[in-house]
Amino acid sequence: MAAARLLEIIEAKFGDGLKAVRAATARGPDSEPERLRLAYLDLLKLALCDLVGTRTTSVARTLDGRVMSRELEGEQRRFRSAGMDWPLHGLTMVGLARLDDLQACLESIVRDGVPGDVIEAGSWRGGASMLARATLDTLGARERTVFVCDSFQGFPAVEAPADGYDLEADLAAVDFLAVPLEEVRDSFARLGLAEGVRFLPGFFAETLPRLVDHRWALVRLDGDTYEATQLSLRALYPNLAVGGYLVIDDYLQIDPCRQAVDDFRREHGITEPIEPIDWSGARWRRQTAPAPGTSPPPPPPAPTAAPRPVRREPGRVMAFEEVELRHELEQVRARLTAAEAELERLVGHPLRGPRAWLRRQLRGARGRWPGHRLAAPMRRGQGGER
Repeated sequence: MAAARLLEIIEAKFGDGLKAVRAATARGPDSEPERLRLAYLDLLKLALCDLVGTRTTSVARTLDGRVMSRELEGEQRRFRSAGMDWPLHGLTMVGLARLDDLQACLESIVRDGVPGDVIEAGSWRGGASMLARATLDTLGARERTVFVCDSFQGFPAVEAPADGYDLEADLAAVDFLAVPLEEVRDSFARLGLAEGVRFLPGFFAETLPRLVDHRWALVRLDGDTYEATQLSLRALYPNLAVGGYLVIDDYLQIDPCRQAVDDFRREHGITEPIEPIDWSGARWRRQTAPAPGTSPPPPPPAPTAAPRPVRREPGRVMAFEEVELRHELEQVRARLTAAEAELERLVGHPLRGPRAWLRRQLRGARGRWPGHRLAAPMRRGQGGER
């Protein structure tokens, strides 16, 4: 019931996005090279989203950071196509529309000869970066490097506020978002995409300041929080080439992310129109280079002595049904503990049991004959036979 209710809430809030989602299908192979290239990328996108089969498994979370899984089938698979859930086995959360758009942007920069490499700041399991590498490879653009930047240990730990909601503290509590670098490397290699990829493990404050002099053709940001988005923009946007794309995964969905982008654009006079991709993602294409001396200053390097939290390995995700059974088992155990305590109390005082039984019988008798008092036992000397 909880799982079904969760899907109802998502559908009510993002119904328009679900209506606009494209079917989870791929075009068939063909002997013509371009059609064969597109068929391969279509199939890859379905595989990255775990939409090749008739069912897929979705993950939901509780307010205290615990995660549970359930199967999606039939029409429910639209949630995955739209990028509205967390996949248990898929390699990306972004859905088909944002993958389609990423592919189109990469094809555009190659076709137009926009100089620079590609970077994703916030990669999780790396699915979007895998598509970027595959798209470039199919276009013969193997000289371009795909940079994959992530902590590979989830969000940095922060202290939750005493009152109110804090997105960064909330996300930091979810171990499911921590994917080890070795696992991501293995996924690239398994799909034949290990060449031309550079991994930058660590939190953005540690890694992105090292890249302030690098030239980019496409920058994709998926840091969610205000601080991560602002830091990424300051480090990467100044060297985004004219004709290059700035893609923000959660611009239309997460308020702190949108605020960070809007503040940065206002502060630095960026006027290129923001174009929505789907219900969540948006992008703009850089049209003009900044005037000399107007580029935003690079972010300061992170303190070298800053403590690093221990990497958290994601644990097993239980199914919704398993969580419900465990909850019922806890209730049964609580009742059993209470019954054992009552039995111990009665055994310690043998007369309490019969007295309690007699009181219940008397209360029941009064209820059966309302308005009448039970006759009290006759005493000697009050008449009648002794």
